[in-house]
Amino acid sequence: MQKQTNPWRVWVAELLIITLTFGTIAIKSYRVVTDHSRISLQGELSLDSVAQIELAMSTHKSAFNTLQFEDSPGSGAAATIILEKIEILINRHQLRTEAIGRCASACAAAFLLGTTRSLLPTTDGTPTFLMLHTIRNHKTREVNYGKTEAINKKISSKSLGKFPLKLLNRMFDDKQGTGDGEIYVYRSPQRTPQGQHHVFVCDGKPHRLISECEAVPGLTPQSLGINVAQ
Repeated sequence: MQKQTNPWRVWVAELLIITLTFGTIAIKSYRVVTDHSRISLQGELSLDSVAQIELAMSTHKSAFNTLQFEDSPGSGAAATIILEKIEILINRHQLRTEAIGRCASACAAAFLLGTTRSLLPTTDGTPTFLMLHTIRNHKTREVNYGKTEAINKKISSKSLGKFPLKLLNRMFDDKQGTGDGEIYVYRSPQRTPQGQHHVFVCDGKPHRLISECEAVPGLTPQSLGINVAQ
């Protein structure tokens, strides 16, 4: 189901947030908007944006059945709390989830906890993809193995086992032994020297190209329990 734009679409909240990205300062904004049955959260996840979702759900309880994430890098501080709050909303209201563009870190985990999960195309031709990594301390970057494993089990359960724990736990497998790896799932196959693939596992080192990561042959979003909407 495509994202819709029409006069009913209401801008609920917008806030400028300063985040650090690859060592440079970037100004990000989040927006929470409503569109018929959908609540769309654009940009970085924060406690403020989650509060706006909670307000919209409590005000129009019967109106919404879908939570959509668009171009989200995840969250900075309080990522675990934010993820727990979104999970409660998803389970309480049986929310479907959708993603457009980048959906990384806490965004990817929240997306994968939806009752059904759909990757949508972007309007500008940029790829729609998920990026998963371990739960880390915001300041020390130390991996929280217990919470990560608990989230992985929930994600696998939501997919009815189609997103296997064996794959999810590969985010712990990096050459430095820090548990700082990443898993990418692309809506459309990405061309690499080894062929076209949807799923990649990266170690903890910086990568400029997805082809520098290990492709996992034979996997698609659909095989992992994720819908691919047109």
